Amino acid sequence: MLHSDLAVEPISDALAGLRLDVVVSGSIGAVESVRFLRQLRRLGARVTPYLTKGGAQFITPMSLSWAADAPAVTEFTGEATHVATGDAVVVAPASANFIAKAALGLTDTPATALVQSYLGFGRPVLMLPNMHDSLANSPSHRTHLETLQNAKVHILKPRLEEGKRKFPDHQELANEVAHLLNRSQRDVLVTMGSTKGFIDEVRYISNYSSGRLGSEITEERYRRGFTTHVVCGSARYTPRSYSQLHPVQTNEEMSAAVEKCTKGKPSLAGAVFAASVLDYSPTQKQSVKIRSDQGLSVTFKSEPKIIAAEVGSAAKIGFKLETGLVD
Repeated sequence: MLHSDLAVEPISDALAGLRLDVVVSGSIGAVESVRFLRQLRRLGARVTPYLTKGGAQFITPMSLSWAADAPAVTEFTGEATHVATGDAVVVAPASANFIAKAALGLTDTPATALVQSYLGFGRPVLMLPNMHDSLANSPSHRTHLETLQNAKVHILKPRLEEGKRKFPDHQELANEVAHLLNRSQRDVLVTMGSTKGFIDEVRYISNYSSGRLGSEITEERYRRGFTTHVVCGSARYTPRSYSQLHPVQTNEEMSAAVEKCTKGKPSLAGAVFAASVLDYSPTQKQSVKIRSDQGLSVTFKSEPKIIAAEVGSAAKIGFKLETGLVD
């Protein structure tokens, strides 16, 4: 139970121990920043918000201070809050104006000076462009983005909708920040969902799987910096964040996808088998729909175990679906 209005419910410690400065600049996306700050804290980060004058046209310092559980920086002070002391700075949203200032090296506000200080220290700078397509496509803006990328600034992907670069889902964006700050050279395979055994063109048998377990595992591994290869059968839930998603239907398709994702990968650190895979499937699939007045008789065959796949020296973890268990 949370006893403070400022507290958040943790969902991961992927950002535990990291101090992040978050700049909110003058874009309508600033109204999304409260939820984004809270999401970063749910991953364990300590957050300090910086609000530009443009950003203050859309949201207040009080809102950001509440979301971060830390005072919002809006002015230069004798405490030199414009000098980088954290582990990374995230500019979200980053307006066309702020991006231009950053590319030109301007330091006329605490937020712009902070970004230059991070660059000077060689610490991570992440920016989320938020603007109308006409601004994003202007030659000067493209030049500014190129300048920043050459300076090792990571440009985060906005949500493209209605001719605008919009603020993405808060959890997805926080997951992406964690992934980039924890980036490793390791891969992980996750199988999830259920497979189908087709009887004819419209009928099949299958096990039940919500996909929740595989999704939670995938997202946490992604937040930890892994390149996640997800082989996903039928599922109600699918992960928000991942590196590669391979949709499959049958055991054969899942087995082939697993081999593709694991064969010749010395960087594979682990393989997590969380899929609810058929142990038995129909011996053959009828090429047309079986008429209801024909009757239905199905012969089954035993399926090879997908968890038996060769994964080299990688750790292998399996889950088994059971029913009727008693504590």
